[in-house]
Amino acid sequence: MTSQRKSAERLRALRRRPEIVALARAARRRGIAAWIVGGALRDAVLGIASPEIDVAVSHDAGGLAADLERGGLGRAVFLSRDRPGPRVYRVAGRRPLDLAELEAGSLDADLARRDFTANAVALDVSSGAVVDPFGGLRDAARRRLSCVRPGNLAEDPLRILRAARFLATHGLVPDAGVLAASRAAAGLFAAAAPERVGNELARLLGSPRAGPSLAWAARARILGTALGRDMTAARAAALARSLAALDAPAVSRRSPTRRRRMRLALLALCLGHDAAGARAWLHGRRWAREEAREAAALCGLVLASRRLPSRGLHARRSAFAWILEAEEDGLFDDATALLSRLGPSDRRRAATLRRLARRPRPRLRVSGGDVVRWLGLAPGPRVGELLSAVRVAAAMGEARTRREARNWLTGQVPERP
Repeated sequence: MTSQRKSAERLRALRRRPEIVALARAARRRGIAAWIVGGALRDAVLGIASPEIDVAVSHDAGGLAADLERGGLGRAVFLSRDRPGPRVYRVAGRRPLDLAELEAGSLDADLARRDFTANAVALDVSSGAVVDPFGGLRDAARRRLSCVRPGNLAEDPLRILRAARFLATHGLVPDAGVLAASRAAAGLFAAAAPERVGNELARLLGSPRAGPSLAWAARARILGTALGRDMTAARAAALARSLAALDAPAVSRRSPTRRRRMRLALLALCLGHDAAGARAWLHGRRWAREEAREAAALCGLVLASRRLPSRGLHARRSAFAWILEAEEDGLFDDATALLSRLGPSDRRRAATLRRLARRPRPRLRVSGGDVVRWLGLAPGPRVGELLSAVRVAAAMGEARTRREARNWLTGQVPERP
């Protein structure tokens, strides 16, 4: 089957989905023209599942959304209450539909305002007719990203970062026109809201291969701004090359959340942050609190591993303390994988830590309450320190039972007079 026939069949399959059949029926009853637009059509051509569908309607998006809600497709929610422009409703069901009244009054004008040709396509839900004035379906099938017109990127400079993200998530390669338009609008990129920048970066950094996309963003002169840092073009390019180390299969096989966390930690390291600095930087970029905490902890583990002594009993004890901390945070695999890609000395350190972690360890359960009772201590930081120490002793085989753990702890605390 040719790519053109395959694309046509995928668009027909999209139109046969139950929610689209219901939408077409409801739109006909109200005399509303409705088109699937943008991303869902692009993704269909690329064979990618689209989680939600954007629909442009000629008028009365609210009435149509209410009809779909009554038909059981989901709850109708008004989305555009606090923003200018056409009214937008979401039908929030198992497969969400976003219904937006046409901007600028006509479908042609609406498509002409879009960012890239692959997104400037429409499909009439009733007739199945395709409206593709800029050859977007052909560009999508060829994995090419082209501007509808260069000035559209300046109208919303976040579209520059979106071009980089499409390279990562969809394999759409920006052409020379997109790069030129991006560079021309790069000075406006700083005005983009951090939340919107963070959303695009999150999707980019969670993709299997982020290196080429970050390199393109550096060439487009927005990478430093996207990260909240002033940097030269050479520094941005070097940063992108550093992140390419995490495009290896061992990383790309991980979940998007883990890939993103590792890349954020590496970015923080490349920017010279310690764990506290990484957390503050990510909070300043409006990153999700828990993900910022985990990425900062991963950054801290990498730095802590570089301070581990290399010989003797103290070295083994310190290594086991690092292993237990990383395991407790659920970051051991990601921390050692990150270390393995940072250089020869880090790679050797990761191998040593993995070898120690594979050694059989007794399943010894000792709690802070045990430490308090056994040693007669008041609750406080000292109890936590001793609890961590006895767990390290157990990992090293120095305390295999609760009795041995109690004896070991007693030997760490001087007798009271």
